Amino acid sequence: MRGRHRRTSSGGTLLTALLLAAVSLSLVAGAGVGPEEGKSAFGAAAPARAEIQDPVDAAIVVDASGSLSQQDVERERDAAERIVVGEISDRSRMTVLGFASADNDRQSPVDEVCPAATLSGVAREKLSDCIGQLKRREKNEGTGTDFPSAIRQAVDRLSEGDPKMPRVLFLLTDGLLDVEDSPIYGDAKDRKANGERELKEALAEARAAKVQIWPLGFGKADDTALQKMAVGAYQGSCDNLPQAKPKAKTVKTAEAVGDALQAAFAGARCLVSDKPIKGTSPGDIKLRISPLATLASVVVSKGDPKVTVTYIDPRGKKVEPGKDRDGSTFHLTGAGKNVEALRITDPRPGTWTVRLDAPEGHRDKLASVGVQWRGALRSSITMKPTSPRPGESAVVRLRLQTRDHEAITNREDLDRLRVSASLTGDGFKPVPIPLAEDKEGGVFAGKVTVPQTASGALKVVGVLGAVGLSADHRPFPTRIAGVNDEVRAEVQVSDATVHPGKGTRFILKAENQSSTERVLSVDIEDAAPGDLTLSPREFTLKPGESITEYGTLRVGTDTDPRRLAGKIQVTDTTADGQVLHADLVTLEVVPVPSWLERMWDAYWWVIVPGAILLACLIAYGIWALRARRLRADPTGLVLRLLVPHGGGHREGSSLPVSTGGVVPYRFEVVDEDSDDPRLEPRPTNGNYQLRRGPRGGLVRMPGRAEESVRLGSSVTLPGSLVELRIEPGAGRGARDGGVLRRLVRLLDGLGGRGRSGRSSGQGGTFGSGYPNAGGTSGSGYPNASGGPTPPPTGGSSPHPDL
Repeated sequence: MRGRHRRTSSGGTLLTALLLAAVSLSLVAGAGVGPEEGKSAFGAAAPARAEIQDPVDAAIVVDASGSLSQQDVERERDAAERIVVGEISDRSRMTVLGFASADNDRQSPVDEVCPAATLSGVAREKLSDCIGQLKRREKNEGTGTDFPSAIRQAVDRLSEGDPKMPRVLFLLTDGLLDVEDSPIYGDAKDRKANGERELKEALAEARAAKVQIWPLGFGKADDTALQKMAVGAYQGSCDNLPQAKPKAKTVKTAEAVGDALQAAFAGARCLVSDKPIKGTSPGDIKLRISPLATLASVVVSKGDPKVTVTYIDPRGKKVEPGKDRDGSTFHLTGAGKNVEALRITDPRPGTWTVRLDAPEGHRDKLASVGVQWRGALRSSITMKPTSPRPGESAVVRLRLQTRDHEAITNREDLDRLRVSASLTGDGFKPVPIPLAEDKEGGVFAGKVTVPQTASGALKVVGVLGAVGLSADHRPFPTRIAGVNDEVRAEVQVSDATVHPGKGTRFILKAENQSSTERVLSVDIEDAAPGDLTLSPREFTLKPGESITEYGTLRVGTDTDPRRLAGKIQVTDTTADGQVLHADLVTLEVVPVPSWLERMWDAYWWVIVPGAILLACLIAYGIWALRARRLRADPTGLVLRLLVPHGGGHREGSSLPVSTGGVVPYRFEVVDEDSDDPRLEPRPTNGNYQLRRGPRGGLVRMPGRAEESVRLGSSVTLPGSLVELRIEPGAGRGARDGGVLRRLVRLLDGLGGRGRSGRSSGQGGTFGSGYPNAGGTSGSGYPNASGGPTPPPTGGSSPHPDL
């Protein structure tokens, strides 16, 4: 189920239609409750409001005079197409006219490029096609600028339509009135004056026919002259707010005409229009559709008909035009053309993606993507004290909600709104109430002093002033308080965060000082059915009784996560439903937490220290493995061959050990049977292996088990008189390999691993020489004659082992 809808796709259209009809009925005529003219009263009508999908009768009148370039004409076509394909109502009627001047009797100042047609699916596509016939006039076709003739023909065509439909004329031009070559305006010397007089009369005819004129100029167009046209025609509008009044607009170049005309069209149609976003293909353009929108049109001016467009909704799903989904309907117009538009009924709010793509050679054009929409609001309004006395000050609070009863909190949406209220009642004239947004986002509040002459009934109604938005809401009815009200009540509930199916507590405090039993009802107003419920709802008050009762405000089990808003209200059912108390309430509905989240909430005090302990154990384990590896790494030792010589041995080839982290260290004895055998490292296939042991090295030779060899001692190679001696080097191993090696040695010592028993020939601090091959310690190495052999290269300085 869609997050913000409670209906199926088939039911969505019917429900939307009923909502729109209700809004339309509430906005047909003034209700006399005091809102300013042209503004929408929540629960009252606004005289200028219309149905949310009301059609319009429009004429797009395009300058085709000789002063335009071919590029200018293309920009005018683009602008006209945007209006035709982007119009929100299929019942609207449109015509497209081109104009210049008639410089002889064989010419006509106006060309009817696209005859008037209602924008059904096929007709809309045909209108989009015929706009391509707009062209620049050549010298022999009449190249002046005959505004009076263009306006009159447009007024004639608009007058042929339904008189109940608003009539709007959009005029695109790059110049001034120019009829000096047109004989229909009299002698040459009088044509300019006659043309100006005819223009005034044409504007008067437009005013009489209730035709608005929205001039759009570019290039050399005169803004002052165009503004006179806008003011001289009909000044009625879809909404009497300033943004909806006909006005002229001039832009510097034809490149800006499309965006400017789209904005003017939005003003004339009372649509919210966001600034178009530019981009090239291939690429994505992101745009936001407000949760206030009930009808939206995404207009894409592609710059090249070869550009293809894919529309992706906020959930990442591609739109399939012509198919309904999640309560929304989609209609695409202009696919495969220079301008296309996707019209969406009941659009999903959020960030939409317009994905542009094009084949090679068609990717240099700048595309423009804009969205224009119309929306509907709900409102909830309260006054405190609920029943004020004459002369007493009261606080009015009004909260705006989406049509799905969701609180409006987005700053961009709130900034669109201009909200006020009005107090009406018996014995006084309507009192306007300025409202300002308070610290609780989406709630507007203000103070009003009840007039001293007030008596009997009171009513507070909200007033919305925003183009493109209408509001539907019941007013807040109440009455003047008596000298001493017999029954009083107050309900207390705090805004809270809850899960679907859960709730928050409310407290009812009430007293009955009357002589009769009273039944009080606590209800939720201005919330969707099933979203919010109260239990218990009814409380009985005996005469003279005061109570403090507790209840639960609960969220429906099927309610989707969102911010719900409503009004909690206490009424006295035995006194004609008199409202005793009312207040706004907001609940933030969040998803039910997963079992992991629930475990965390319940046992975090155990999980945190447990996680720290586990991390320490893991770290110790890693350290222990590393320490073990370091203890076995023979890097820094030196291997040396002792070659038979005479009656003893002489020092031969040596090999400093560097494992690169690979243990055991593999090496080979090359030319073992020669007079000069050599040691070579063989990391992958050496037959000899070396690891560091507790007392020096652990050597594995071919055909033998691993043997322990003390530092400075030697071992005979298998099948040979050559011996292999392990010596401490002057490199990394001799320096203990850093802090970790020192720490390992220290811990090993504390662990009683036998290192304290080392002597100077057993890997400890050596004396004046190294032990011989037989492992006996002496003052030096025996040579062939039995004399001492000098210590090995590197000096006689002692070196500790690991």
